[in-house]
Amino acid sequence: MNVRQTPEVEKRICQLWERFLLAGICNDLMLGEVEDHLFLEHIETPVDRTVVPGQPDPLIDEVTGCGFADDIRDAVCDLYYGEEEILPYSELATRWDGEALMETLFDEMTHHIHAYDTRIITDNPYYQKVKPQAGQAGAITLAPRDTIPYEFFQSYHQTYDRDDPFFYAELGFFTDRVEFPVLLENGNVWMSVVVSEIESMADAIAEAHGKVITYGLGLGYYAFMAAEKDNVESVTVIEKNPDVIRLFTESILPFFPHKEKIQIIEADALEFVKAQEDGCYDYAFSDFWGGYYDGVDLYMQFMPLTARFSQTKHSYWIESCFMEYFFRPVFMRLLMEKGLGQRVKLPERSREVRALQDEFFRYMETQPLSIASADDIDRLLTPEEVTRWMRQFAVARSRK
Repeated sequence: MNVRQTPEVEKRICQLWERFLLAGICNDLMLGEVEDHLFLEHIETPVDRTVVPGQPDPLIDEVTGCGFADDIRDAVCDLYYGEEEILPYSELATRWDGEALMETLFDEMTHHIHAYDTRIITDNPYYQKVKPQAGQAGAITLAPRDTIPYEFFQSYHQTYDRDDPFFYAELGFFTDRVEFPVLLENGNVWMSVVVSEIESMADAIAEAHGKVITYGLGLGYYAFMAAEKDNVESVTVIEKNPDVIRLFTESILPFFPHKEKIQIIEADALEFVKAQEDGCYDYAFSDFWGGYYDGVDLYMQFMPLTARFSQTKHSYWIESCFMEYFFRPVFMRLLMEKGLGQRVKLPERSREVRALQDEFFRYMETQPLSIASADDIDRLLTPEEVTRWMRQFAVARSRK
């Protein structure tokens, strides 16, 4: 990878580095509160709430203030008065006035916090038709869970902003309580019919056609939604956990209107796909990981195994999250080092993710890629380009 060091290129890299640092603080604060199950008390829902396009939403401002004002203040104080540098964010203390930085972070967050109508769940066909009783099979438990009013949950980031490409945290909340089914393994949530699941599977459901195969069963949400479509002939599900299959078959499948379309095969997805013949299925969707940290390693193993298929279109659950969380930041590091000559430290991740990012960095250094303008940089950071390089890297890595 070669970056031409021109004033135009250097200016764009500096702009993006600042956006990277600002987005990083917001991402960490927002997702940290979701992990801590933050909910807000004493918020009064407006009786007649109207939102004027282009105008601030008073409810969102109030919720952001109640939920994050203290976090923002503490984060900025740490940047300016902390006993040790918080890399790479501490650089912002040399660029911003403290009050202006707090206001900017607050404004950024309000654009990524959303009030959801509970009907996104209660009007969902799966929710309306599948009414299972709580049950258990081995270490797998099927149980109800709920989201209380003004409890933050993570939603799915769907809109790319060229001027703010590193912001990926999206939060939502309901103003009413809503209950939904969850699948737990050893007491830990494995899958649930919540906003992030509904939104993150929407494209793969819309694209499903003909003979569909999905790797990973869970609550059978994807299988249900695909089978509901008239243009879907069959849905084959690959699931390796017999307890998941048993619980699904006994407690969930009986509610499926098109259960005749569903075939379940007990097998490991990584092994099954090796013997799969090209053209046996028209559309494939993989979803056998629990989240982005455990999922990125499984994705890196699985995606190259599907690269040989030309007649089956494959999609991968939360592939965009892998791209946003782990791989696009590496391009920022490359641009800083190749374009400005500055070695920078990316925000801390797990040891495994950091090793993967370092490997991707070294891979991209060797690629015949030339950056000569601001437009080249913006094109490089688009979801399409980052995903393309990510997939090429996964395939090249599998051949070693």
